[in-house]
Amino acid sequence: MQLRSKCIVLPLLGLCIFASRGFTLQHTATLKSFDELRIECSRYLPPVDALNNIKDCSDRCLGLVGRFWNDSISRTVYSVNRFYQPDSCDQDNLDRTEQCLCETVQSLPRNASCQRASCSMQCYQDQFGELINQKPQFVPVSKLRSAQIMSDCAQVLQISQDTVRQILHDGYNNTCEGRCLVRCYLIRAGLYSDRWGPNIARFSVQCEGYADEYERSVTDCYAGLKAQQLDKCTLAARFYDECILSNEYSNSNMDVIAALGGSL
Repeated sequence: MQLRSKCIVLPLLGLCIFASRGFTLQHTATLKSFDELRIECSRYLPPVDALNNIKDCSDRCLGLVGRFWNDSISRTVYSVNRFYQPDSCDQDNLDRTEQCLCETVQSLPRNASCQRASCSMQCYQDQFGELINQKPQFVPVSKLRSAQIMSDCAQVLQISQDTVRQILHDGYNNTCEGRCLVRCYLIRAGLYSDRWGPNIARFSVQCEGYADEYERSVTDCYAGLKAQQLDKCTLAARFYDECILSNEYSNSNMDVIAALGGSL
């Protein structure tokens, strides 16, 4: 396929097109239910043994594997709510959950991470909503996985390491190869497709978007870019740059530049 800037890019390998939007393009996206997180952690952790000072760290493990626990601040992040179903008539569940976290978790020392994780999970279970055990949910892409996805994309698109270094120097938006790398990354991560655009629910989890304003702002931003009739790579790259990185309603931890550097 020849783009306007004369940059030749090979088609992405393994893309499948489904007739219904109900079928999503998963690519390397990871989906896990709460029950699956429990099973996985049970394989990793040793049995609790008070005599040998082996504490119950199962809740912290759940958060790490599901990527809703932040060890640097020793508390859950907002995206944990995807595993819970609030009562539609309950308008105060978030406030009660936050109050519970402040009263229980914040009173514990930061290095008591296992205990803080258990208290956090109890707050969500008691105050936020009903735990949904069996429904798989999107697990955010880690920094290590991001670097691997970017490396895979560079290989698929036949972009050399020297060119990747040049993209890092010049900025991904300034070259056709850079924009197409960003598009490939978003697709491979299961966050975006040319046909349907961004999976906003997954972006909300990946970037810790909060409140309805996040989804609304991303939707409006993408619609504005889509109306400009941009080529596929430019649309994806500008969407990431203008709708995700610049979004004021998220605590974005999604760094394509870091992933690009880590792919070398």
